[in-house]
Amino acid sequence: MAYDDKAHRHEHQVKVRLDDEIFQELKDVARDMKLQHSVLSREIIEAALEVKRTLGELPFELEKRRA
Repeated sequence: MAYDDKAHRHEHQVKVRLDDEIFQELKDVARDMKLQHSVLSREIIEAALEVKRTLGELPFELEKRRA
């Protein structure tokens, strides 16, 4: 199975780091929608990318955060 290979598995993962408050809000919204929070995260990302493909840009500014 391809996912037994650790390198392959990492190529197919997207890790997102969220503040505790944002993560809790994501979980709350997912619960209300009867979804897993990881599924909701994927749906949100895919929707944003579809908007970008359609409009050629995102309709909002993304703030660059410093680590």
